[in-house]
Amino acid sequence: MDPELEKLPKPCLDSKSPLVFFAETIVRYTHPYAVSWKPNIAFFERLGAEGYFALEHTVHLMKEISPEVPIVMDAKRGDLANTAKEYAKYFFQTLKVDALTVNPYMGRDSLIPYLDLGGYLFVLGLTSNPSSSDFQKLRIGSSDLYVYEEVSDQMARLAESYPGQLGLVVGGTHPSEIESLRDRHPELCFLIPGFGAQGGDLEAIIKASGKEALINSSRGITMSTVAENFGEVSKKKSEEVHLLMNQLFS
Repeated sequence: MDPELEKLPKPCLDSKSPLVFFAETIVRYTHPYAVSWKPNIAFFERLGAEGYFALEHTVHLMKEISPEVPIVMDAKRGDLANTAKEYAKYFFQTLKVDALTVNPYMGRDSLIPYLDLGGYLFVLGLTSNPSSSDFQKLRIGSSDLYVYEEVSDQMARLAESYPGQLGLVVGGTHPSEIESLRDRHPELCFLIPGFGAQGGDLEAIIKASGKEALINSSRGITMSTVAENFGEVSKKKSEEVHLLMNQLFS
């Protein structure tokens, strides 16, 4: 759910609350095919109080229409303990989302407050953007180990103390690395953006990741048209992805 204001369909822009109109339409049309929701908080935050109202309204609507479908809040938070604790309370106690994306750059003590509240974390490992290699693919010392591999290893160790609460973000534009990480950590769930608008190949992703993964398509479904029937188009796109995934897994 990445509602970039300037690119929303005209019916949304003509409404009193464009993000609410957009989110309600997408959720109502696509929920039969959703195995998870992933709102990106940045597209809401830019509007200040109005945006936070739209975000919270969207989360409540998701829970009302599809209470069994988990919500992954894409916020990529990463800060020290006291600040992390406040973020954790907002996302897991106030909003009551099921999972959160976080940045592990400041170390494991920036993650513990979320885990202590019972939250599920998808930790940034190897992201789908072109310059992810600037840091994530640096070698550690004289070893053959990449930074993203060390992150994955540390998260697997941390998961021993917090079982069922830690996963890894791995970009769908890196299928060979996904396969390597899956061999390395068969128990971790992967959140895999990059399929659809970012160019990741679904068949390659599925082959590499296996079933213990959430493969994310956002703009390829939700922003596929600016026509008035954008809800119906998004439903059709969702159905196409659903059928393709079933075919590839069969």
